[in-house]
Amino acid sequence: MAVGDRNEKRMIGPVALTTANATVGSTPGTGKNWVIKQITICNTGLIDALVYLAIGSADTPANRFMSALPVAGADSLVYDTGIVLGVSDQIFGYADRDGITIMFNGWEKEV
Repeated sequence: MAVGDRNEKRMIGPVALTTANATVGSTPGTGKNWVIKQITICNTGLIDALVYLAIGSADTPANRFMSALPVAGADSLVYDTGIVLGVSDQIFGYADRDGITIMFNGWEKEV
């Protein structure tokens, strides 16, 4: 792959979120950026849940791009995005109950 080329792929997941804030995934340490084009969130439980997602080097309210997002029981949400992750950026996430899975699709770019 040459610099600037992109490779479409599933970046992360499906991954089950827990009720504790944790790293969900991260970009490679060198030479590649990610462009997240789609986020799928699935609530496999029957009870509504709240989802929290953050980006960067730490999960803080200032780094969140989804905060207390309601996901109905037995429902899925699909978000089209253009989130760019730099080298070594991380995605953090958690939900207020078990049963939430997430998946990120997009492009990996050589830098």
